[in-house]
Amino acid sequence: MAFSPNGKTLASGSADGTIILWDVTTHQSIGSPLIGHNSYVLSLAFSPDGKILASGNYYEPVIILWDVATHQPIGQPLTGHTGQVFSVAFSPDGKTLASGSADGTIILWDITTGRSIGSKLAGHTSPVTSVAFSPDGKLVASGSWDKSVILWNLEPQSWIDKSCQRVGRNFTQGEWAQYFPNEEYRATCPQWPTGQ
Repeated sequence: MAFSPNGKTLASGSADGTIILWDVTTHQSIGSPLIGHNSYVLSLAFSPDGKILASGNYYEPVIILWDVATHQPIGQPLTGHTGQVFSVAFSPDGKTLASGSADGTIILWDITTGRSIGSKLAGHTSPVTSVAFSPDGKLVASGSWDKSVILWNLEPQSWIDKSCQRVGRNFTQGEWAQYFPNEEYRATCPQWPTGQ
């Protein structure tokens, strides 16, 4: 279940694959159920502005973004996990969605394009059952059945610094486009030649 940011709506997911939006004041359902999943709805999260609801399910490893006003899916389901989607969470600015899966990974999604951002975050050895953003949006925390919690630094500069240290070269044009699609290419490791 998940409350909308204004606290007026509650979303509930069911084993029948449906989601119902409830008016918290009247205890009545709002409109028709949201129908799109083929199995248990395991995870729900509202965007910070309350206009989008994200949902993940059990047998089919997809995430659906819903228009809360129309009860209709937004675009195509987000695909990339190979296991159940146990947890979803929006960034504070609403531009990014994090999803944790039984495949042991976390995927960051660009809400505008519906595409994953960079590679999967892999560090757990068991299913990832919970994800959460820090209030400033710079960190994602993930919890797993492997009894660990990992903090992931999402600031682009931290990734750049680590890549310079480990790889010993600048990003190529292709790598930059993959990991920083919204930024113009630049040499980030001043001690190395520009990547081709």
